[in-house]
Amino acid sequence: MFLFGPPNVEKMKARRNVNGLIKALGYKKDWEVRWDAARALGEIKDPRAVEPLSAALKDERFSVRQAAAEALGKIGNARAVEPLIAALGDERSDMRQAAAKALGAIGDARAMEPLIAALKDKDSAVRKAAAEALDHLGWKPAQDESAGWYWMAKHDWDKCVALGALAVEPLIAALKDENSDVRQAAAKALGKIGDPRAVEPLIAALKDERFSVRQAAAEALGKIGNARAVKPLIAALKDKDSAVRKAAAKALGAIGDARAMEPLIAALKDKDSAVRKAAAKALDHLGWKPAQDESAGWYWMAKRDWDKCVALGALAVEPLIAALKDENSDVRQAAAKALGKIGDPRAVEPLIAALSDESSDVRYAAAEALGKIKDPRAVEPLIAAHQNWWVGAAAACALGEIKDPRAVEPLIAALKDEDVNVRWPAARALGEIKDPRAVEPLIAALKDEELHVRWAAAEALVSLYRNASLSETAKQTILAYRSKITSPHSDGSSCGGHDDNGGIGVDFPL
Repeated sequence: MFLFGPPNVEKMKARRNVNGLIKALGYKKDWEVRWDAARALGEIKDPRAVEPLSAALKDERFSVRQAAAEALGKIGNARAVEPLIAALGDERSDMRQAAAKALGAIGDARAMEPLIAALKDKDSAVRKAAAEALDHLGWKPAQDESAGWYWMAKHDWDKCVALGALAVEPLIAALKDENSDVRQAAAKALGKIGDPRAVEPLIAALKDERFSVRQAAAEALGKIGNARAVKPLIAALKDKDSAVRKAAAKALGAIGDARAMEPLIAALKDKDSAVRKAAAKALDHLGWKPAQDESAGWYWMAKRDWDKCVALGALAVEPLIAALKDENSDVRQAAAKALGKIGDPRAVEPLIAALSDESSDVRYAAAEALGKIKDPRAVEPLIAAHQNWWVGAAAACALGEIKDPRAVEPLIAALKDEDVNVRWPAARALGEIKDPRAVEPLIAALKDEELHVRWAAAEALVSLYRNASLSETAKQTILAYRSKITSPHSDGSSCGGHDDNGGIGVDFPL
């Protein structure tokens, strides 16, 4: 046929050599030549190419078959119709899609029933192409199941929901679509319709490879409210994805079956705060009330009712310790504060670990809590935490509350820190500890450039003077600076400022 190598498709196309292109369509040695020839014939649109292109719909290479179908659609000759209808059964989805588009472009009524059947194709792109082809043919869905397949194919989920029961079977089929977005949307639509026929397919969708589909399936089952879904939803409480676990908990609460009670109580210990909260709400729907045991601690922690946790005391300690590792920093911060109010020594090591939290607010709350518990195990970690000014203020106050002599030297050193927000808490803490070693450094701090530091140093010296164990020599040293501590303001007010001589204005105990 071609004695001097492969045909030059581009040259034949430029010359509109239809016969040459038809011959190239049969070139067995190179499928790319056949593919180029089919595309060229589609652009030329000569009806002489219809029969050869129809024959090419059976080419061994799917890309050639696809190009032939597209070309027949562009030519628009009615002789293409029957071969294209046959191509709707091709093994390749992209070939079926091309055939549907071509039939829509030709616009022959003989294609209507085959295209309606193609609305049930397993591939969403083929279904969409069939629906669009039917639009070109002027077809309008009747109020029957074909309408469900049509609107599902067009991904118009609101129209599917409006159809109600007529759309259930098409939507169930869509739960197995290769496109996860389609599966997810179908699950949501089935939940809105609420037909019990969807229960088993939605249960199967709880094992979908895509978490968003599993989540949508769980939500839909909750809306349908059928008791058959209880056991599968209980299993979904252990799904690897927190969004699925949350949806399962909410669904179980909506269904209201008592079999879910124990699994939901267990879900109060979930590592994700949103799941715990959903489990607590679900238990509310089931009418469950926490007993005076540890489950109550998990329940109130899940509901973020920190006052109730504090009221429970020791029973809430383990749940609150678990909450120190929550992904939500607000939860971690609130848990630290609650543990400080309870004052249980079991919280010391977890709170020490929280001093390294990525959130400064959590670190601050942990330092405050350790000060309230007053456990000496916290001294060294609090000394280390004192280096950060924001957390350091709380750490210094905590060290003052614990009153451990190990903190004295680090706090004295902190009186010379360049940051005022490190210096003044250190002075206050030294006043709480009342160690004689702090007398001279605090006297030196009376000359600090910042009023807050001078004020804190003055108060600390007064506190030290009141210490019965303080030596007489140390007391005399403090007395020598009495005027600096008690000097009134230049404006005659009694405290909080300084006079021209640098006085602080703190009441001295003599």
